[in-house]
Amino acid sequence: MDHTATLLPNGKVLVVGGRGPGGDALNSAEIYDVNANEWIPASPIPLGARASHAAVLLPSGEVLVAGGGNSHLDGLNTSALYHLKTDSWTDAGSMNVKRNVLTLTLLEGGVVVAIGGFNAAGAETTAEVYASNQPEAGWIPLLAQMEHGRHGHASTLLPSGRILVTGSLEGSPGRVLKAAEIFHWSSTSWTYEAEMLEARFFHTATALPSGEVLIAGGYSSPHAMPRASAEIFRRDGSWEFIAPMSSARVNHTATWLESGSVLIIGGSDGAAVLNTAERYVP
Repeated sequence: MDHTATLLPNGKVLVVGGRGPGGDALNSAEIYDVNANEWIPASPIPLGARASHAAVLLPSGEVLVAGGGNSHLDGLNTSALYHLKTDSWTDAGSMNVKRNVLTLTLLEGGVVVAIGGFNAAGAETTAEVYASNQPEAGWIPLLAQMEHGRHGHASTLLPSGRILVTGSLEGSPGRVLKAAEIFHWSSTSWTYEAEMLEARFFHTATALPSGEVLIAGGYSSPHAMPRASAEIFRRDGSWEFIAPMSSARVNHTATWLESGSVLIIGGSDGAAVLNTAERYVP
């Protein structure tokens, strides 16, 4: 659990880190071969065990892995690049702050934006960028900050090239947000958007070809059971509830399929890990 799974250019899937049965963070990596239905050991990530990190496939075919936490939950600022051809890792530099439960979003031109996360200081309002075509520049902090500190949020790339950031668990003991903000890369600025209809964290946010975003599941408070509710972010910036999922879910996945639907898989309903799946048809 709390690992990353990244689809590689060859159709295989790279799985990195996460937590083992005892809850300790892992530094191991494996590759799943879909056609052969087998797991292949990969070189372990060299910069320490981590869970709740983020990973993104770069235009070069490399995978950038950043942040996360170790068994002490404080957060990590290290990052690394996985090279499929050589099954090796190289150091991608350190982020300017530690970020546990962050998001990474790839923009056009190979720019990656790291948003939010938490560390010993609390939930981060900051973001920073990594330009994969200029790796020597390292991680560059953005001056503009979000209005809210966020972790357990979702970041979704819109067709316009902007990034929609939704939900979060903010602060301690933890306030769950309805708040949504949009990052504008062209001006490296943030704008505050209309709030979601329901507060959420550890939900999914899936971009639809229509330019809208499907939000599903998550927790509505730190001590509540997961939610089955779902809503849509419309192109005019408004929100609208849609039919709920058949099962309440948190920490699930949501994937747009070429058939024109969104596949929702697994997660937890608060009492057990789910092995069920369902589809949303726009």
